[in-house]
Amino acid sequence: MGRSVADNLSANVRWHWETVLRLLRMTPVWVLLVPAAGALVIYWLNTLPRIAPYLDKEHAELISPIILGVGFVFAIGLATRRPEPYFDWLALFALALLLRELHFRGTNTGFYIALPLLIFWASHARDRLEPFISNKTIVTLLMSVLWTYFISKTFDRHLWDGLMVGSMSRDLFEENLEILGHTLFDALVVVSAFVDGTLASLPPHGKAS
Repeated sequence: MGRSVADNLSANVRWHWETVLRLLRMTPVWVLLVPAAGALVIYWLNTLPRIAPYLDKEHAELISPIILGVGFVFAIGLATRRPEPYFDWLALFALALLLRELHFRGTNTGFYIALPLLIFWASHARDRLEPFISNKTIVTLLMSVLWTYFISKTFDRHLWDGLMVGSMSRDLFEENLEILGHTLFDALVVVSAFVDGTLASLPPHGKAS
């Protein structure tokens, strides 16, 4: 019995590691530069007197839920109309993001619990998420969203404080990089809507039934 448990654990680790490698192989290297490009645009916009006031934390916290809310409503609509499990997963992802953005008590902690669970389930049930999880555009946008959110949190952790001079602040980059992440998520939802999900009814890996 101990051997069986160990074998199952090893098989699960291999499965999830294969998912990680598969997604990384599909992700273009330039995705790593998306947050950096966003930060450069934010820096430039902050030098424009007519735009800089709208980049502050107060305006960002007003704009962010609106942008994310658009993606959330669209994702919920797709989940109710499309039968593929991918759209249920996408709607749950959108809900977790939106609740965190609305700053309800406990939602920030809840998000950091929900996100790993959503990613774990997506890996565990990856064959059920076909053909979306094999679509290069979807994977590229998803990885861009996750990477941009991750980099935005490094500003919240004060990792870049030494570079903040003049009118620059960690809030400037953290909040506006989150807006970039929300915009990329909206793009992910829109692109997903145009992917033909009929391949999802095929057996995994194209095997005949």
